Amino acid sequence: MTLDGTRTFVVGWERPVVIDPGTADERHLAAILSALGETRPAAILLTHAHPDHAALAPALARETGAAVMMGRGALDPSLDPAIVQRWLEEGEEVETDAGPLRVLATPGHAPEHLAFLWQGDGAPAGGALFVGDLLMGEGDTTLVAPPEGDLAAYLRTLGRIRDLAPGVLYPAHGPPLADPTAAVGRYVAHRRERIEQVFRALQAIGVATPAQLVDSVYGAALHPELHLAAEGSIRAILLYLEEEEGRVRHAGEGRYGALTP
Repeated sequence: MTLDGTRTFVVGWERPVVIDPGTADERHLAAILSALGETRPAAILLTHAHPDHAALAPALARETGAAVMMGRGALDPSLDPAIVQRWLEEGEEVETDAGPLRVLATPGHAPEHLAFLWQGDGAPAGGALFVGDLLMGEGDTTLVAPPEGDLAAYLRTLGRIRDLAPGVLYPAHGPPLADPTAAVGRYVAHRRERIEQVFRALQAIGVATPAQLVDSVYGAALHPELHLAAEGSIRAILLYLEEEEGRVRHAGEGRYGALTP
């Protein structure tokens, strides 16, 4: 479980939408239905297909008759695309009685990742942006790992959120972020620092696989359960250094080497 679990958001009163119903948990389903009361949602919106966000969508759709909507391009095999009744595109709007939600394509954590901007009555200046897994409510990092994660796309998405200047961010994990500019700044700074850390570690070793860099980058005290995630994050950085900055070359057999200026 990430932080305190996945947060499900209900936007609207008489014809609301549900954002990210979460894991396939009967207690959570009951909690969503209790929050809805006698109303039935107009739609179930998924920021992306990861099971901690989307696995409950089929059951909630059966219970409420609401249409499941999300972006195209999901690579996660746990979601049956047959449950999706509307594929959302950049700039579309999903209507609620509290005002529309504007769809933003926000790839990086996953290729299909979407964020939803609400600027209806009661929203703060700049609107409220539901950001899924782009940022967490605590800390300064989120997982970006191939094949779903793309670091170049993720950094562009962070820049877009910064330029959009919403009034508040609602992550799917952890509390709201009341200062989006500061939060995005922390995430960009952390990722840039990690990029340089990986590059320096590769320079010191010469040629290495992502797995061989984990200890140098994260330290030997890294919990074994986090090793694969760390390896995936390093792989994303090496691909970024190779494809976007030209500071790394692929040396074959999953190995990378640092290029000298």
